[in-house]
Amino acid sequence: MVLLIGVIVVSGGLAAWWVLTAGRAANEGFDITDEGYYLLSYRWWDQNPLALTGVQYLYGPVFEWLGYDIVRLRFFRLLTVVVVHLLFGYSFMRWLRGRRPGAPPTKLWELAGMATILAAGGMCYSWLPMSPGYNDVILLGALTLVACVLWMATAVDRGTPVPFWVLVVAGVVIGVMVLAKWTSIVLIGLIVLAALIVLAGQGWQAVARGIGLALAGLGLAALVVQLFVVRLNVAVPGIVTVNRFIAETSYSPTALLEVYWSTGLDLLGRTLRQHAILLFAAAVAVIGRWPWLRILAAVLAVAGFVLSVRRVVIDDAAVGGSAHTSDYTVTLLAAVLVGLVTAVTAVVAGRYGLTRRSALSRENTRGWVVLGLLLVLPMVQAFGTNNPLYTIGFNAFAAWVAVLIAVVTGIWAVPVVARMTVGLVTVASLVAVASISYSGMFLHPYRSVGHAELTEPATLQPLKGVYLQPSAARKYAELEAVLRPYLQPPGRPVLAFDKMAGLVLVLQGKPVGEAWVAPKERNRTAAGIEEVCRQGQPWSPGRPPIILLNRRISDVEITALRACALDFTADYELLAPPQQTMNLQVYVPRAERVTATP
Repeated sequence: MVLLIGVIVVSGGLAAWWVLTAGRAANEGFDITDEGYYLLSYRWWDQNPLALTGVQYLYGPVFEWLGYDIVRLRFFRLLTVVVVHLLFGYSFMRWLRGRRPGAPPTKLWELAGMATILAAGGMCYSWLPMSPGYNDVILLGALTLVACVLWMATAVDRGTPVPFWVLVVAGVVIGVMVLAKWTSIVLIGLIVLAALIVLAGQGWQAVARGIGLALAGLGLAALVVQLFVVRLNVAVPGIVTVNRFIAETSYSPTALLEVYWSTGLDLLGRTLRQHAILLFAAAVAVIGRWPWLRILAAVLAVAGFVLSVRRVVIDDAAVGGSAHTSDYTVTLLAAVLVGLVTAVTAVVAGRYGLTRRSALSRENTRGWVVLGLLLVLPMVQAFGTNNPLYTIGFNAFAAWVAVLIAVVTGIWAVPVVARMTVGLVTVASLVAVASISYSGMFLHPYRSVGHAELTEPATLQPLKGVYLQPSAARKYAELEAVLRPYLQPPGRPVLAFDKMAGLVLVLQGKPVGEAWVAPKERNRTAAGIEEVCRQGQPWSPGRPPIILLNRRISDVEITALRACALDFTADYELLAPPQQTMNLQVYVPRAERVTATP
């Protein structure tokens, strides 16, 4: 009882640390690149179907409901992260109780596990923008789907029918995930396979029932989107069109797998080199049957833990932010590997009589399927990123902490040194998560200066309530003031080259073509402009787009504008010297420039 209360207090405190930090940072900083792209697509979610994914149809209505308030949207993201992690934590502990007969007969046991898993949820704030994106949908969807699988497994273990609503919810979540990011079908396929194996424990009739109800849930999701959000015959073609634009320039599946493999091996190699003593101690501690071997294991465990902590401190390997993803992932992977080494050694040692068989050694097929699913979930849910898998994968660290909980509670037959080692490392990993999330939000926020420099409240309506760096707030206000005669009423088409979608949002402008504009994807941008003009002039008569450039305009963009019956040289002129417009080249229609000049 005392141990459980201690776990709740420590884990709950660490969870509260990152939750309160996220709440405090919700009104700070603004990234005009990735975050700006998300928010701009949400702002015009029902008027611009050209998009890489359908995430705008999920967060766009929410953003509109919240009054296009960025701070409120960030709080909405925080709420979803907390709720889903608690749901996942409860589902996991509920399932685990049936596999741990010796678990304390008190709800504190479930609460301790839920608090521990929630503490791990801070990794969602390790480096990504504060506003939600499709990575959030996939991660939270994956945890919700796994929670459904856990409810299925619990029902099968208890010999009761799987509640129909669990299967329907699973289908709805699958529909949402596919809409948000089509590459999530890889992850969905894995989870569905695990679900079918679990349901097979009740026979093929249960499997057929599960498939039928899940399909009904999928159909329900599609129906709701079709009737109340956006017509699928509008949304799907827009997504398909953009993916066709980038097909020739994006990574091939083979190239992506090669990147994932090479960077994954590098991460594993660095982890083994830097934490070898601790990993060796974890294995020795399990088989320490004799007193002298137990003493040796204890000495090794203490030495390995101290050296590992020292290494983490020296290397700043518990610091968040995009620049530190290759460092803090080593720290967290080391904790996971300690748990895996201990678990594998305990199972093997129990089988060959080196130790008594523990609960982990008696797992059935369904149990191993669930644990295996949790083990691979973080990296599989990251599939589709053009970055190393671990940059997105470790955001699902909660799944690995669930595995660590299963190990800690399933090896009571092994020597106490082994149990204490895994427990201590698990707690240390949660402390690392608290540090990573805090520094990722306050010290190294995504493409923004730190908390101490974000002191100026934004004066422009789209950034209401957001605190910025004083120089940035001033520049945004000056740019808007210079352009104000051309921006009224709001919704003026604005083309911003490159990676400046946030400026379009700040100016209350509307994108022409896809909201995402990147320097390495000029052909994709041009194709998007040409596509919307092919459908008819995408602006009101006499209001062609304003053009913002952080470089010289290229022939690719000039040609794309011609498809919209615009001659850049003849129809546009520079509004003011770049020094007066954030060092940007701001071009306005020549006809309007004449009438706007006193």
